[in-house]
Amino acid sequence: MFCTDGSVVASAKREIPQIKERARHVERDMEAHWNASAEAIREALHLAAETEGCEVQPLALSVAGHGDGVYLLDEQGRPLGLAATSLDSRAQQVVEGWDAKGVSARSLALTGQEPFPASPAAILAHIRDAEPRRFGQIAAIQSCKDWLRYCLTGEIATDFTEASVAFTDVRTQRYSDEALALFGLQDLTGALPPVIMPDAVAGHVSGKAARMTGLRAGLPVAAGLHDVTACAVGSGVIAPGTIAVIAGTYSINEMLMDRPETSAGWYARNGLMPGQWMNMSISPASSANLDWFLRQSARDALAQGDPFRELQRELDAVAGDPSDIVYLPYLFGSPHRADVAGAFLGLRGWHHRGHMLRAVAEGIVFNHRHHVDLLDPDHRTDRVRLTGGSSRNPYFCQLFADVLDRRIEIPATQEAGALGVAICAGLACGAYDDWHDAISRTQSDARIFEPGAGRAQVEEAWQRYRRVAAEMVRFEERQANE
Repeated sequence: MFCTDGSVVASAKREIPQIKERARHVERDMEAHWNASAEAIREALHLAAETEGCEVQPLALSVAGHGDGVYLLDEQGRPLGLAATSLDSRAQQVVEGWDAKGVSARSLALTGQEPFPASPAAILAHIRDAEPRRFGQIAAIQSCKDWLRYCLTGEIATDFTEASVAFTDVRTQRYSDEALALFGLQDLTGALPPVIMPDAVAGHVSGKAARMTGLRAGLPVAAGLHDVTACAVGSGVIAPGTIAVIAGTYSINEMLMDRPETSAGWYARNGLMPGQWMNMSISPASSANLDWFLRQSARDALAQGDPFRELQRELDAVAGDPSDIVYLPYLFGSPHRADVAGAFLGLRGWHHRGHMLRAVAEGIVFNHRHHVDLLDPDHRTDRVRLTGGSSRNPYFCQLFADVLDRRIEIPATQEAGALGVAICAGLACGAYDDWHDAISRTQSDARIFEPGAGRAQVEEAWQRYRRVAAEMVRFEERQANE
């Protein structure tokens, strides 16, 4: 919960467990997701009341959530099985088949993006082939945030940004029957949700949702945003000229444009309004790797509550050593069309955890550079707004500055995605005049990191990383053809 100046009044959170009972399936229980979210809303309202000394109700609210994946509803508006999250890769073979048949290339020209395993198009095609009965029961295709907003309001809808994840014409920015037919999904035309602008009212809090959350019934709910676009907005990026980087579960790297430009290196999706596009170069290969490494190799540090206090000492101890370990951060997928796995390469008996942790950190940031170089190969944009969990650590911030060779700006808020979607709520209820007014009233001074003395060392490590990644791609391609 935010004040209109962007300051946080209260916050609450819940962990939404992932279900990984089958290979390549990364799913969530939709009802459990909503119940946990409702609990968090109720707690946030309680904490806000404690802070303010009286009951607090927001002027309006909105929702952000992970993009891609699918949350399906049946004719009765009930969850149709488990939701597929953005880390789900069950449709890898579907995508490989589309690549071979030229479907992916036609998709790039039509929709502005090549499908990938977690794309709604790929997952729905997999369900069509593997679960035809379930496929025939699909009445509404929702995203993560659309499902939560549906639970709040009872209204099926999506927003302008989320509508463009698979089935819109990149030129018209509207749904395309040709796109559905390209993927063999023409039977789902009626299941696509109505599209509402992010800053418009998409419904009102229902009586049932009010009882579960403590929100006032009838409260306006804005359509909201795909979470990575919300992070850009919350960090002050609402127009071309700045690269927004989110180092979260996914490696998100994006630039707003005033014309449609397509490339296999990014997804050209809808921006905040008609006539604006978000070029988004992404892969599921960022801070989730750090979480995995800490769980596997640093449980002692995790048990201390502040794991990086101890781990920073280990990183400092190896700062002068050469970066001769390469880590490919592809545990959940890679930026390459080939199905390249994660890996450590170059390990020796004298290396210890500090060396491996540095390699993980470098691998994460190198993967971001891979994407940034695709978006801005000529280095025309020298400012990066960095958000996500890694942005809270000065070590990572300086590493980003050195690797990207750009000025890194860290917004004051640590909740950029939540602020971005709160701005949608503020616009929907008239608290702000427009996007520019909202940004001018919610942004404060950013922390700045400039490229430093470590630039030469990380550049050498980056070139080594590039060579290893390219060789692993070739290896996987040879394996696939044998």
